[in-house]
Amino acid sequence: MNAATEQGEYRPVRLKSGHDRRVLRGHPWIFSNELDEGPAGFEPGEMVTVLSSRGQFLGTGYINPRSLIAVRLLRRSRGPIDDAFLAARLEQARALRARLYPDSEAIRLVYSEGDGLPGLILDRYGPALVIQVTTAGMDRLLPRLLPLISEQLEPDCIVARNDLPIRRLEGLSEDVTVLAGEPDPDLSITYEGLRLRVDITAGQKTGLFLDQRDNQRRFLTALSGELLDCFCYQGVWALLGIQAGADTALGIDTSREALAAAARQAGENGCGDRTSWERVDVLEALKTFRNQGRLFDTVVLDPPAFVRSRKHLKAGLRGYLDLNRKGLETVRSGGMLITCSCSHHVTPEVFVDTVAHAASLAGRHVRVIGRGSQSADHPALITAPETAYLKCLALQVE
Repeated sequence: MNAATEQGEYRPVRLKSGHDRRVLRGHPWIFSNELDEGPAGFEPGEMVTVLSSRGQFLGTGYINPRSLIAVRLLRRSRGPIDDAFLAARLEQARALRARLYPDSEAIRLVYSEGDGLPGLILDRYGPALVIQVTTAGMDRLLPRLLPLISEQLEPDCIVARNDLPIRRLEGLSEDVTVLAGEPDPDLSITYEGLRLRVDITAGQKTGLFLDQRDNQRRFLTALSGELLDCFCYQGVWALLGIQAGADTALGIDTSREALAAAARQAGENGCGDRTSWERVDVLEALKTFRNQGRLFDTVVLDPPAFVRSRKHLKAGLRGYLDLNRKGLETVRSGGMLITCSCSHHVTPEVFVDTVAHAASLAGRHVRVIGRGSQSADHPALITAPETAYLKCLALQVE
């Protein structure tokens, strides 16, 4: 690092006239068509100083000429992106989680833009850490971040789960790498009273889905009867439902491996005799339940993202409409539907409208018990709606 970069003086990029309003309001992204001369000529991940069309300092970030999001801001005050800056960001993120979820063994410690470290995901599972890096800029910073992460968190092992298709857009490879220590093949942690095994090298996401914790705490209370967990993966909704009072739970999914893991988790948590698991297409199963007149007291719809890009929005909304109509048709009168969308292209308003349309088609009357989003260890920026991706509705169904 030369003297100029030590002072935070990086090569400048200038915005076109009239394109600084969103950045001034706090959004951390700058698109390639907003730059006066475009991002060509910069190295992927290179640090840049961002200026308005009038030369006003707007912030410091990294640039990638290969990406539609050309610049992601790291700081809005003058100064370098050095070890002290990175260590402070990590400590701020860690302190927030310590306040929100003290002593939690499974938690998201860093949530990308939400923690001022765009492109970095950091999850803790007991003594193990899992990192995901989604941008070229953060990939260049990782060698400097790893010693700081190790110093602050003292993990037994660190695994990079960079097997993400989104990395291709940044010109990065997809791989899984052990960065430090040795992963425990029998790693298990406590999550909301359950003892769960976590495969940090091959499980979905980084090993578990951590973004539903607050919704599970809020909506899985004082249950009874039978619960249906759709797209159940390892059955966490179902197991927490049993813990909350449901008599029995049925989990359905298409993954043989996930269902085997769910059955093992149920047995290890003492509820194997009250749970069952079926490998079946969810929409076909819901149709069969409706035709058989089989109803459930609680139905959970927590599907994968139906809308992965804006061009798929219309088709994805049809998918959500069909899923929620079928789901509503399987809820016993007076029962509850918990329905979710993790597609960030679907706004909360559009999701509510879609579920309302589904209720009309199903001939069901619904009351909103509560609305939720991702858990607080996935903090969204109020100025960047893209960071608030999860929607959750709890509905009483008549």
